[in-house]
Amino acid sequence: MIILAKLSKDFALIEEKEGNSLYSQGWYGQYTHKNHLKLDPYETVILLERGRIEVIESNNNSLSLSEVVALFSSNIPNFLVHYLLYKDLRGRGYVIKRHSENDKYFELYERGATPNKAKHLALVVPMVEGVLFNIDDIDQIVSESKTISKQLIFAVIDSLGDVSYYSVSELEFPDLTKKKEI
Repeated sequence: MIILAKLSKDFALIEEKEGNSLYSQGWYGQYTHKNHLKLDPYETVILLERGRIEVIESNNNSLSLSEVVALFSSNIPNFLVHYLLYKDLRGRGYVIKRHSENDKYFELYERGATPNKAKHLALVVPMVEGVLFNIDDIDQIVSESKTISKQLIFAVIDSLGDVSYYSVSELEFPDLTKKKEI
């Protein structure tokens, strides 16, 4: 059975009963105060691509995958790059959610995680191969992951859409200015 999802500018909404299976089986979406399941753009596209939902506009016209991707791409910077990362990790069985405080990061949970039993594994930062980055931004990301005691993973997406993962940690050097006493 294909579930109808009504598209908004940066999410899709599913009525309460229809969304239960998506939420409980794959931990897609987040419930609103009106008990509708709100899918973020990445969840919307992957579920549409997999044929689990049909995305409709407010006038009930059905949208194709390319139309939905185009809409999200026009509203969200680097949407396709982030989607490639999202799709790769979901394809490997992990649950991945957008970081609530910063849309530049994702939160990675163990394979097959469910809302009630989720082990948070890491923060994942998507990066595009060949694009320069600010070292201060990297320092801030490392500090943030250290503050919340989470592993940090940089996901580098190349020009072919392949993703390579790099675990990152802060390296602390001993103070070499002190002389050892004999």
